[in-house]
Amino acid sequence: MISIAQIRKRPDTERVLDLRRRVRDAMEHPPVGWDCPTRIDDQYMSEPLPVRKARAIALKLSKMPTDLWDGQLFAGSMTLEHPRVHAERGFPDYTTDAEREEASKRGVSIHSIFGHIVPDYPKLLSKGLIGIRAEAEAQRPQAQNDEENAFLDSVIIAVDAVMDYAERLAKRCDFEADSVADERRKEELRQMAENLQQSPSGPAQTFWQALQSVWLLHEIFHSTMNGNAMGRLDQYVWLYLQADLEAGRIEPEHAAELVDCFCLKFNERAKTTEEQAPEAREPERLDLTRRTRHYTSSQLGTNRDRLDATNHWLQNIVIGGLTSDEQDGTNPLTFLLLESYRRNRMTNPLLTVRVHLRSPEELIRYVCDVLKDGGGMPAIFNDECLVPALVGIGIPRADAIDYTNDGCWEVIIPGRTDFRFQRLSMMLCLEWALNRGCSSLDGTQQGPDTGDPRTFKSFDDVWQAFLTQMDAMVERTVRRVVETIDDRNIIAPVPLLSALIDGAIESRRDMTAGGAKFRTFGMLAESAAHTIDSLTAIKTVIFEKGEASMSDLCDALDANFEGYAPLRAKLLAAPKYGNDDEQADAVGRKFIDAFTETVKQHAEKHRALIKFPCGVGTFSWYIGIGEGLGTSPDGRLSGQPVSSNFSPALGRDMEGIPSAILSYSKMQGNLPAGGPLDLRLARRLVEGDEGTTRMAALIRTFVDLGGSMMTLTVADTEELRAAQREPEKYKSLRVRMGGWCAYFTMLSREQQEHHIRRQETRS
Repeated sequence: MISIAQIRKRPDTERVLDLRRRVRDAMEHPPVGWDCPTRIDDQYMSEPLPVRKARAIALKLSKMPTDLWDGQLFAGSMTLEHPRVHAERGFPDYTTDAEREEASKRGVSIHSIFGHIVPDYPKLLSKGLIGIRAEAEAQRPQAQNDEENAFLDSVIIAVDAVMDYAERLAKRCDFEADSVADERRKEELRQMAENLQQSPSGPAQTFWQALQSVWLLHEIFHSTMNGNAMGRLDQYVWLYLQADLEAGRIEPEHAAELVDCFCLKFNERAKTTEEQAPEAREPERLDLTRRTRHYTSSQLGTNRDRLDATNHWLQNIVIGGLTSDEQDGTNPLTFLLLESYRRNRMTNPLLTVRVHLRSPEELIRYVCDVLKDGGGMPAIFNDECLVPALVGIGIPRADAIDYTNDGCWEVIIPGRTDFRFQRLSMMLCLEWALNRGCSSLDGTQQGPDTGDPRTFKSFDDVWQAFLTQMDAMVERTVRRVVETIDDRNIIAPVPLLSALIDGAIESRRDMTAGGAKFRTFGMLAESAAHTIDSLTAIKTVIFEKGEASMSDLCDALDANFEGYAPLRAKLLAAPKYGNDDEQADAVGRKFIDAFTETVKQHAEKHRALIKFPCGVGTFSWYIGIGEGLGTSPDGRLSGQPVSSNFSPALGRDMEGIPSAILSYSKMQGNLPAGGPLDLRLARRLVEGDEGTTRMAALIRTFVDLGGSMMTLTVADTEELRAAQREPEKYKSLRVRMGGWCAYFTMLSREQQEHHIRRQETRS
């Protein structure tokens, strides 16, 4: 077996050192566009739309480049090294004018593929695509109509296309083997060809084949508009590594090299080119009429956030956690993946570790050591909180215990879930409650008129107006989800993904038509900390202490606190979430209970159709979210950023990290979609073995208290400032971005300054 000491102390191989350098160098060169076929052949246009979609997948895969990165042990690339051709983008059209027109009326198109799904990779490895194809064929006698037959046809065509692509890659490996003189490389290429000929068509037989098969499907999904995550890789691939080790088919050193090469594949398409640099950014004009996410989020702007997210593709791997038999799932592959992330110092793949009360100390300490190297990965998920929360919305424990995330942090059940989500701004609801349903930025009516707030006589009046606004937003969202639940299927079915989603083949329905075992739609409360703080400030300053009237507050908000500095100071001094303050936390608990109960009430009648798990989140969009909000009763000025996810407002958690965790933990229990607490640690506080012990104790405490998700970013303000001054010296400096990881020097200046301000509050 592989010991942890071996994993930690092993030297990098020359191959890995070379690949790591070349992948990093390639990021600085803009990729060249690839000529994707524009449309499937006219001879197929009379076929059913799902079949045409499968034809489009087959067409693209038949033309995808098969070039290999020199020295790589895995075939299949979205972006080549020489020339730097990028083949991920582009997809052949397969629709008619009438179909596109009808879809447009419903707000969908061929691009209405959400991603954020984890395919059933264990099934892929155990059965192979031939076995999955046989399942589809076996359903033929049960097909009730043309639609069901068309779905089965689409699955078979898509699966065949993947097997054909794998065969093309195998032939390329054999061709390369014939062309090289180095015997060792020749042997590797022959083995790579053999791997591709066995799997994914058939069941994987070795660790190398398992990783190749998973990578190949991952690459194909991302190349066909499905940005999907990896799920619990260390659980479903460990069986193959364990068997290889026990049979003497692989040495620990080679297993480690395979993991390193596998992880580097996720970074081949990464970019750190000139247009991303902060000095190259063009100012973006904000348009108040174009909010994102169906007007339930306050987020404005797209260009900055799009460039900041250049290297984010939902490539999350989840490690550790409880197994189906309620045992700890930590194994040597868990540590190999952690160590590879630490050594590569890149942003992909993302890592999340599941922990619980019985997680081994060696895992917790290893996680801390990786976190100390920067990047904010892995994120920490608590099984003790999330599994019961999933059970609470009707997910059987046998499924809930296998939970993963969707590529950021939202919780789903891998291989069994059709998932989407929406952010609902709680600060917009409060803003509307204090402005008769109107936006304080442009005066447009966006919520119901809940009366003149200047006439509110009690905090309950404010609370009821807020609840009315929230109820209207939730009702509108649930109704829209239910009314449009199958709209994607009319133009953007996903036959290949459906082949790897439990329930689809058995029901003979595409995932987008209800074929998945579970359908979930995450309802994520946005700007939660500021909502808690604002409600607490109104309750405390206006009604309990009587230090100002509602008219005073409304006037101050209208003036963005200009001329109202004393009142703003009182509002800022009111109790705040994140300080283990019972006043603020009681308001927070009441708010979360109200939000989840409101969602439950509107979702209950649709529970047979879809589940609506609640969560709290902003992802990395906290600057744009703040730009779409007016002045807040907690003292926040108009347009200022909000806090990330379920973290305390910037600079308002004055009692230290333990108090922030205590406040956060009081809000948990009924948020099965999740909601991370994003924390920052000064590097000096975690130095050496003593620092690791301190961090490990912090994680244990988080689990004990019942928190659900936590991220820890280790950095120093001085380091971030130095990276701004001399970006060339800090190319590998990474920061956590709400649900993913980014190179600090490639972020917008606004994001950089925001990270520095967040760090300064912890230094």
